[in-house]
Amino acid sequence: MSHEAAESEPLSWPLVERRRNPPESGAPDERTVRPRHATPESVSSIAAAPLLPFRIAALVGAIIRGAEFYTRSNWSLLVATAVVAAYTVFVIARPIAYHNDSRTRLRVVVELALVTSAVLVTGGWASPLALCLVPTCMLAGFVGGTLFSAQVGLGATVIVTLQYLKSAGAHQGLRDAGLWLGLLLLVAVTSGLSHRASLDSARHQQAALDRVGRLAEANALLFSLQRVAQTLPASLDLQDVLNSTVARVQSLIDHSMLTILLYSDVTSRLEPARIQGYSVTATSLRDGLPETVHEALRAPKTVRRDELDPIGGLGPHARSGLYAALRARGAVIGIIAVESLEPSHFGPQQAEILHGLAEPFGIAIDNARLFQRLRIVSADEERNRIARDIHDHIGSSLAFLGFELDRALGATARGESVEATLRELRDEVTNMIGDVRETLYDLRSDVSEMQDLTSTLQQFINRLQSRSGLTITFACDRHDRLTIAQEREIWHIAREALINVERHSQAKHVSVTWTSTPAHAVLTISDDGIGLTEQSGRLDSYGMVGMRERATSIGAQLTTESSPNGTVVRVGLRQPQGAAQWD
Repeated sequence: MSHEAAESEPLSWPLVERRRNPPESGAPDERTVRPRHATPESVSSIAAAPLLPFRIAALVGAIIRGAEFYTRSNWSLLVATAVVAAYTVFVIARPIAYHNDSRTRLRVVVELALVTSAVLVTGGWASPLALCLVPTCMLAGFVGGTLFSAQVGLGATVIVTLQYLKSAGAHQGLRDAGLWLGLLLLVAVTSGLSHRASLDSARHQQAALDRVGRLAEANALLFSLQRVAQTLPASLDLQDVLNSTVARVQSLIDHSMLTILLYSDVTSRLEPARIQGYSVTATSLRDGLPETVHEALRAPKTVRRDELDPIGGLGPHARSGLYAALRARGAVIGIIAVESLEPSHFGPQQAEILHGLAEPFGIAIDNARLFQRLRIVSADEERNRIARDIHDHIGSSLAFLGFELDRALGATARGESVEATLRELRDEVTNMIGDVRETLYDLRSDVSEMQDLTSTLQQFINRLQSRSGLTITFACDRHDRLTIAQEREIWHIAREALINVERHSQAKHVSVTWTSTPAHAVLTISDDGIGLTEQSGRLDSYGMVGMRERATSIGAQLTTESSPNGTVVRVGLRQPQGAAQWD
């Protein structure tokens, strides 16, 4: 198969398609499979034993049991048996699905009313049709479990017994009622256990299918990304992307001059990003772009010019050219132009080639520029945080050293001994070295695939206790791990909060609690310090703004509760609705 053919064929992923569009089954039966797109928490349809054999056995047993009573004079028994038989044929043809919903429960109640009425008109517990109550109770158990089946059996027993006592007497009536009630309750328990086991099996099956489906979707996405990546520059560095773009155009289109103009974030004007084959100042480009460029920015395809005026192109003395807009995220981000000193140098084939390259080039360049901005923002954030740490811890120590050195110099000038001062300064330098090491260790500590949030927090708490004298209790209830990105942001929030407690709270005791379940995750840090007051130096947040931004970036909510008796910082994160695990 040729490369072109492979590119044009749509991707086919059977597992993904099966998960998204499962085949339509035939008519529902009383062993209905789980509904499509059900989650393990919402499985309301189960696969259990079919009722067909039990319905037929109950009807045949009733007929055999009352064979001697089927006479022309006993028309009520004949009519009731015919109605029950007709209903049995109907539910065999159109079975009741095992859905635990109000509609299915109503159908069970209607069936119970029909069978109970047949039993009432044919002699109560002496009626052979009483056997037909057994499959009805089984159906109730398969639909709603033991409790619903027991309610159905108890209701039928009470109704039949109240009428049966009048004809059979209290002794006989209560004895028969007790026997039938025991039988129906036994059926309720048995069918209810089957319901529960089948429901658990359906949940496990659904969870397994969801995992396989997610793996298949991830595989499809990765394959698509790989095919896209093969057409894009590998680097996210803007200069590397531009170099790759120029090299690709050079290898495919013969030209004399090449120009790449990109819209500036500052001026919102086209600025030269790469020029090859001629030299030009940014001012001359900014002052007068030819009409051909403006036309190309509006055109959906490459603009080809076989005859250019002396001032009609971007390059000097250009006589022909190709101009294509670079697009990303639905907007034009720039333009690429290849020009020649010869007229009619480019044909339709070269125009199509440039049009095919313009879209991936635009996306690659936009990705590189976005990455560059993110890198700058991240670097600024880390630089500010490191500067704050140095200022808070090391800056004050350096100021103290300067003060002590001035005092030692004065003492030396007066002829006094400075040995004690020097020893004190040596101890201070030792403490500063320790502070620097601790700061560097804190900066390097992070969550990874091999080390989860719990381990990282525990190590940091141990170091914090040893250096600060704080008494810290750490309680962890982790049932499920979050994603690396979520755990990393929560770790940064926890570290910032604990450092605030160490430096500003004047607390003696700190409590750290981390809970992570499949439904939610909560980090709580509480101290017995002086709270967020002006005296504590914590009102300007010392990272509280950054902590809130980190929480918002992962969809979590950060709250603080402060009083003169202490502060509580809480970060709560809930799993996306309908998700089987943390995304």
